[in-house]
Amino acid sequence: MCVTRTEALAGTTRATRALLPAWLLRMLRPAPLPLDWTRIVAAALGIGGPTLVGLGVGKLDEAVLVSLGALCASFSDLTGSYRYRIRRVGLTVLSGGFGFAVGVVAPSPLWAAAVVVAVAVPSVLASRVNDLCAAAGAQMLTFCVVATGHVTTGVPVGEQIGWFVAGEVLLLALVAATWPFRRAAPARGAVARVFDALLKLFDAAGTDAAINARQELTRALNNAHDILVGGASISRSRVHDRLYVVLTRATPVVEASVALAHARIRPTDRTLDAMRAIARCVRDGGTVPPYRPATSGSIMVHALDQGLADLIDSWRRAKRADVPDFRARLGTWERLRLWRSDISIGRTGWLLTLRMVLCLAVAEGIGIALQFQNSYWIAMTVALVLKPNSGSVFARTVLRGIGSLVGVVVAGALLLAVPPGWGLALATVLVAAFVPEALSRHYGLFTMVVTMIVLLQMHQSDLFADQLPRVRLVDSLLGCVLVLVVGYLMWPPGRSPALAGRLADAVDTVSEYVSLSMAGRVQGRSALRRRTYRELSDLRTALQQQLMEPAAVGRAAEVWWPSIIVLERLVDAATERALLIERGGDDLRLEHTQRIVSTLRTAARQLRIQPDAPAHNLRNKLTDVYTEVVS
Repeated sequence: MCVTRTEALAGTTRATRALLPAWLLRMLRPAPLPLDWTRIVAAALGIGGPTLVGLGVGKLDEAVLVSLGALCASFSDLTGSYRYRIRRVGLTVLSGGFGFAVGVVAPSPLWAAAVVVAVAVPSVLASRVNDLCAAAGAQMLTFCVVATGHVTTGVPVGEQIGWFVAGEVLLLALVAATWPFRRAAPARGAVARVFDALLKLFDAAGTDAAINARQELTRALNNAHDILVGGASISRSRVHDRLYVVLTRATPVVEASVALAHARIRPTDRTLDAMRAIARCVRDGGTVPPYRPATSGSIMVHALDQGLADLIDSWRRAKRADVPDFRARLGTWERLRLWRSDISIGRTGWLLTLRMVLCLAVAEGIGIALQFQNSYWIAMTVALVLKPNSGSVFARTVLRGIGSLVGVVVAGALLLAVPPGWGLALATVLVAAFVPEALSRHYGLFTMVVTMIVLLQMHQSDLFADQLPRVRLVDSLLGCVLVLVVGYLMWPPGRSPALAGRLADAVDTVSEYVSLSMAGRVQGRSALRRRTYRELSDLRTALQQQLMEPAAVGRAAEVWWPSIIVLERLVDAATERALLIERGGDDLRLEHTQRIVSTLRTAARQLRIQPDAPAHNLRNKLTDVYTEVVS
């Protein structure tokens, strides 16, 4: 019997799933992202290009510093809109340059350890502000650690800082030059392909291609889910949240479409045009026109129409919430007050800071006591793995160890096979091109690529020692063990309350804020808004960590994400109504407000009584409340 390649791959996949637990499979699976050539070219030229130039002009130490600066900036160059990339990389240039500067001027190992621990405090607290500040703070700490252990003989300290900043600016200039080639984020394309697959399913209905079209739809749904949840950070992003709302609301549309295609019933051109409009607007960020279901037709056709109408209505509400109109009417001081109220450090923020400071102090103490040659690698492992807003500490620790091991092995093979000089410099350029793609796809893959770059570049300088790969591996694994013992076991996920209970507490807090806002009361509202966002931010952090934990809670935690999204938008909507009421442009009856608040408190009480109830019950109730507030 002849076995096709597809059947063999399917059998291998089934065997792998049977041998490995689900949480480990989720940890090892990379995000299925398309290639972003603008980031690949920018990384190759910014990180690897200086090595070629330095080798040609005999300034290799300076070239390594330029590459190091470009590497710092490339860590923040995530796929997204052009404006988002520029803002993220630009902020990293400032913070990363500051971190490197304060680290390189440390006069002794003791001072270096003190500087690293001190920089860790604002670095972690910055993660509680927003996503951009979190990325900037992480690079500030990481390259402060690098600077304390990076010894460049013959280059004054001031010039070292200058060359490093020059590398950052080079990468920023390369990102800025991608303006003609800017493209939509992969998440947009992944969600849009779901609707493309639905249209192909109708075209293939009743033909031999129907099975392949159905399989393509399944792959599109899985890829969209993996990109939105499994392969990227889920810190608050309105575009990311809106796409998840679209994907969640697409389930009734998919089910009705599959039923119609199986019955060989083709929807009307009006319905198909609505699907095309959804796919187009998802890709370009536009707003899809309103859609109303037809009053005639079969039950399945009506189900598809109703699903499309619900999806489009939810999307339009989420789209209007992206840039609330009321903010454009605020003065400077009011905008500053709202921005200040969005900053939520809270108990979780200080606990994360304490954990980072403690682990870094232990890492620096081990390096000083044992007099390791490159002890900064231990502290750098701690800083990268414990970076807030980056998912499960356990998963990142395991992937860091695996990535370091594979990176050392592959780099060692390259060092043996490729002669020093131009051949090794070209290999560095090729490896550097994979930095941004590895960063977006998989943390273990990213660790492997960065390990290879460090070893290849240091091999060409006078600082290279034959035992350097082994030292790099030992120090990295030692840092991973330190994180697991001090940073993970001291704060295991099992000690925190269940997500359902924490979500019920957050719903109660939101109901309190909605009651205060819609009553038009000013006193205490700003402080309550800070507390509300703080709880929601802590809830997101807990959810993100549980998604990749070695337990069955990963998939169970994911179902609460849509409810958290609605709660955050509900707070935004209540703030808008409160400001309109203050200006006399809006008014609400007392019984209306009481009904809204009562609904929220009832939902929280039911969630505590029945935490195992279907998650969509809470989401639907919160969506109804949000609709009432914004109506």
